[in-house]
Amino acid sequence: MAKLPGKKLSAAQIAEDQRLGAYAQQLQSEGRLTESAQLLEDLLKRHPNEPSIIFNLGLCRMGQLNHGEARKLMERACRFPQVPADTHALLAVCCLALQDIPTAERELDKALAKDPNSTRAIRVKAELLNIAGKASEGADLVKPLIERDLSDGQNVATFAKCCRACDRRAEAVEVLERAEQVESNNSEGRASVLYELAAEYEKLGRYDEAWAAGAEANALRPSQHTIESWQRWMDQRIEAFSAERMPGLPRSRRDGSGLVFIVGMPRSGTTLVEQIIASHPKATGIGERQIISAAARELTVIRSADETQTQRLDTFSAAGVDRVARGTLAELKAAGGDAPVIVDKLMQNFLHAGVIELLLPGAKVIHCQRDPRDTCVSCFFQHFPGPENQAYTRNLETLAHYYRQYQRIIEHWKAVLTTPILDVRYEDIVADKRGQAERLIEFVGLDWDEACLESHSSGRTVVTLSVDQVRRPMYTSSMGRWQRFERHLGPILDLA
Repeated sequence: MAKLPGKKLSAAQIAEDQRLGAYAQQLQSEGRLTESAQLLEDLLKRHPNEPSIIFNLGLCRMGQLNHGEARKLMERACRFPQVPADTHALLAVCCLALQDIPTAERELDKALAKDPNSTRAIRVKAELLNIAGKASEGADLVKPLIERDLSDGQNVATFAKCCRACDRRAEAVEVLERAEQVESNNSEGRASVLYELAAEYEKLGRYDEAWAAGAEANALRPSQHTIESWQRWMDQRIEAFSAERMPGLPRSRRDGSGLVFIVGMPRSGTTLVEQIIASHPKATGIGERQIISAAARELTVIRSADETQTQRLDTFSAAGVDRVARGTLAELKAAGGDAPVIVDKLMQNFLHAGVIELLLPGAKVIHCQRDPRDTCVSCFFQHFPGPENQAYTRNLETLAHYYRQYQRIIEHWKAVLTTPILDVRYEDIVADKRGQAERLIEFVGLDWDEACLESHSSGRTVVTLSVDQVRRPMYTSSMGRWQRFERHLGPILDLA
């Protein structure tokens, strides 16, 4: 380990720090990212020039979906010439998440120049080709990796995704079925294979096999999400922003006009809505940024077991809220440039609509809805990256409970906020895209433009779980999807 310049560390301290570094990596492998990050932050204070600590802290931030901070850390690590190709490849992943395709491409070139055989760099390059609409090239790039080794589930899953996007599905099924028979000690890799196998079995009409594959994939990914803790968190959020408290809460002096936040459950049409608006020449979509959630953490995340969100929020004066708002607005503007309308589609901002009202008066919220049974089925089959990202989706009981709490807080915001909230149903867009698109454009304050009807052919690169859908014209095949799995759904059926 590199030691702190100007400060001599004892041999015992260095040995202890090496032990702590190994423990931080163990915590990371167990999905305990917050604990791992805290250890690594302390280690970095004593060893600011140790690239492995910087790299592992960046991995934690990626797992927490804080790609902005992860990018800074990976850039810092990449300044050390001895770092491996994987560091550049993971920096490319951060850039992709932040919609920065050119930098991602440059970092992948650096990774492959350092090590042309880097498995991670090759896989990420294939994913980038898929995102760019060159799925067949992506499949061909990663195919030699799986021909050598079927035990790496992430490589197999990437190959299958590329094949699906370029109509080579028979090839994907054959590889997935062979990979599913290979023993692996990597549960996340095996889950990756099973999620893709579930998608292919569903396409083939083998619905019970699809469900079994998806259920096994979810079971392989244990979660710390509990009904009790989520209920407690939601109760506190609604109390902190209650109807009685809202009029007296401090507001910022910033102007949030032109800022639009698309919220809703995952798989509810948020990407489609963003594409429609972002196709307008006076609007830009910045993807899923953690900007509002970071501000919400500062304002409301409790610092001790006996503190509540209400107590934390009450520590902020108008000047304190304005300080947070100033930084938040600067980040949003930096991401969106000088576009009159800037669209952020981090779906989970439905949790933070009260924070948006306090920080950004003049902002607007679009709430995407879809048949709850279709939404939940789609969530259950989706491989959300990260150990705790949408972890409630891995169990039908927690999924149904989460959905009910989502409905509850949306209705609460509608009752207590002055921020405009527009409800948009996915099924309505499918039935009448022009009518709903015109409604969306009017709501965000722009004049109509016909480009908004051609969002699937805009050429705009989209980095999202729905990347394979945004280039297609409107389709109805996902409506009523839940009926294929009705006998498995249990508590999800009661959401209708």
